[in-house]
Amino acid sequence: MDNLKYILFYEDYLKGRGLQEETIKRKVREVKRYLDNLAIDIRDIKPADIENWFLYLADNDYSATTKNISLSALKELFFALQRHDMILVNPFERTEIYFKEKAGLKVILTEKEVIQFLESIETATGLGYRDRSIFELMYVTGMRVSEVSNLNVSDIDFSLNEVFIRESKGNKDRIVPLGNVAKGYLEKWIKKYRAYFLTKKKNDALFLSGKARRLSKSSIRQLFKKYLKLSGVEKEKATPHSLRHSCATHLLTHGADIRYVQSLLGHESIETTVIYTREIVENLKKMYKTHHPRENELFVEND
Repeated sequence: MDNLKYILFYEDYLKGRGLQEETIKRKVREVKRYLDNLAIDIRDIKPADIENWFLYLADNDYSATTKNISLSALKELFFALQRHDMILVNPFERTEIYFKEKAGLKVILTEKEVIQFLESIETATGLGYRDRSIFELMYVTGMRVSEVSNLNVSDIDFSLNEVFIRESKGNKDRIVPLGNVAKGYLEKWIKKYRAYFLTKKKNDALFLSGKARRLSKSSIRQLFKKYLKLSGVEKEKATPHSLRHSCATHLLTHGADIRYVQSLLGHESIETTVIYTREIVENLKKMYKTHHPRENELFVEND
């Protein structure tokens, strides 16, 4: 069955969204894998056919990462096909498929651990103020490491308490609110300390290295590891991205609307944000099992 036109169509669709080349390759590979195994016309696919495909992936021990990429790619494919009148019905509209990520892949810090981590950063020096500003900002806004590294001074609007994030994932801009605590550290970093890191050569970067260059993503990751160790938080697999995960989880736990969290993080699909609600439910189950009197191992039911 000639499905090349659908593969090329999907590839053009992804390019039009401005995704990175490697992301496009991975997604197209999964669509091709599916279409190569398709025994019926794509226009005749039913929800059961979709579900059977993912049962096939599970039975053949494909990784959770592969299954999630396949799920994301096929959802996008059928959405785009229906939008362009190439199919009448989207089979995903009546399916609910979800694969949990690998254990340990998404490390979330508790609220107490975040405070412990942030308070481990000494602010007696300009470097300390810079570092505290970086991680306070990441936790309150859920920004990615690359987004923080790319910030310029002009991207911070203290009068409106806003941060302008330029050309984020998918080449999209967004504006996020700046919390009062992060604002306090940023204002002091910019007004009191940042000038000491500058040379005669102009540099608009918000966060500077000791050599007056834009602080790199790798440097931010190294700083995170340094302070994580100093803090005594025992989550060795945590990364700066854990602050993003923690931001989303803590907001939802405290009742934030999921659409707000989606906008804050810059997720194109709410499906990505919904994963955090599942993380909360899983944690709630564990807490329930441990602490509820009728679930506790010491409980004995009377006859």
